[in-house]
Amino acid sequence: MRIEKSAQTVFTALEDGTAVLLNLNTLFYYSLNRTGAAVWQQIESSKAVTADELARVVCERFDVGEEAAWQTIGDFLGRLEEFKMIRIE
Repeated sequence: MRIEKSAQTVFTALEDGTAVLLNLNTLFYYSLNRTGAAVWQQIESSKAVTADELARVVCERFDVGEEAAWQTIGDFLGRLEEFKMIRIE
């Protein structure tokens, strides 16, 4: 499964490490905590990233177990896809 950022999605980092995503087509915005912001930056830095790569980043950066990382990534990607901020292939 490859994840790609939708072209109409804009990312804005905030000073406290959190961030906001805005879909310019739907005008829906999504607030990100620090974990979500880090995952989004990983998505944005690559043309297409896999869920495995994102889970590994979460494990390494936030010192969490693989099961917790997969749960976080699965929930997060589901929301982003629902709001048309990413494409999953």
